Amino acid sequence: MRMEPSPLVPVTYDALWGFLALGLVVITVAAVISQLRHSSVLSGRVLAVWLVITVVFPPLGGIVWFVAGRPPAHRDRARAAADGERPQLDD
Repeated sequence: MRMEPSPLVPVTYDALWGFLALGLVVITVAAVISQLRHSSVLSGRVLAVWLVITVVFPPLGGIVWFVAGRPPAHRDRARAAADGERPQLDD
């Protein structure tokens, strides 16, 4: 059974909502992967809270994790790499 396109909703809206949904999924999955990669730095409870926040509030939880939740050492290394500096290594 083939569905005909709706004359009231242009195809552009379908594509726009599809890309928006894909972006939300990508942000959520990237945040969960980032949280799991930082599991050695975070305690079990903190990691569990971040995972719950990210899964329950998909776009907001992932954005907040990347802006404020990541451990500071990783943010400093990322900032130094973006500026073209060599990151300082702990002795």
